[in-house]
Amino acid sequence: MAEEEEEVKVEEKTDISANMDVFECIATRRSIRKFMELDVPMEMLGAILDAGRYAPSSGNVQNWRFIIVKNKDTIQKIAEAAMQQLWIGQAPAVIVVCSDSEKLQMFYGTRGERLYAIQNCAASIQNMLLAAHAIGLAGCWVGAFDEAILSRVLSIPENVRPQAIIPIGYPDEIVPTPMHYTLESLCFLESYGSRIVNIKRVLQNPDVGGRLSDMIKGVVDASKDIVDKAKSKLKKK
Repeated sequence: MAEEEEEVKVEEKTDISANMDVFECIATRRSIRKFMELDVPMEMLGAILDAGRYAPSSGNVQNWRFIIVKNKDTIQKIAEAAMQQLWIGQAPAVIVVCSDSEKLQMFYGTRGERLYAIQNCAASIQNMLLAAHAIGLAGCWVGAFDEAILSRVLSIPENVRPQAIIPIGYPDEIVPTPMHYTLESLCFLESYGSRIVNIKRVLQNPDVGGRLSDMIKGVVDASKDIVDKAKSKLKKK
């Protein structure tokens, strides 16, 4: 009986349907470093990678490249290349994000190679982390690693630069909500350093972490209503 229940639980975890709204997903995502000893199905990794490829990129160059790693020996070598962060070795799957910056350098020169290449991959990585969380998985953005060793382990060519290691798995820890700066200390109006007086009132008290999704939904619904009315007028014409 216990075995049957376990099978049901694992089957439920492979469902890639996501019911979480984007604001909840952003607010509740955590960096996870401890994973269950459960395999991650390829279709779930596919969903995560698909989210990554839909990220915005400079000139739509899409310079990101993804390496899926599930071989335990290779994952262990990746963990060692990541400054001996051996917890990575426990992950059932790892996605290594790389940048092929040839076109970016061609179109945008040094700025493309040194800035846009990193920004584009960062957008893709965030998409993947959110997608993983939305379907019940978890990951961690690892940027500390020896590029030369990692490139050697994964046969990454010289013209391609590894950007991040993302261990992926079912979370086996609960991470408390980390501290975040308030908008008052981060946001300016019209020019840098120009503080917004009574910012909560000005911005209608936005708080993704506080789950003010009703307020956000109201704004979205109002926008849809405006669009629907505009379409209705066009049809009448």
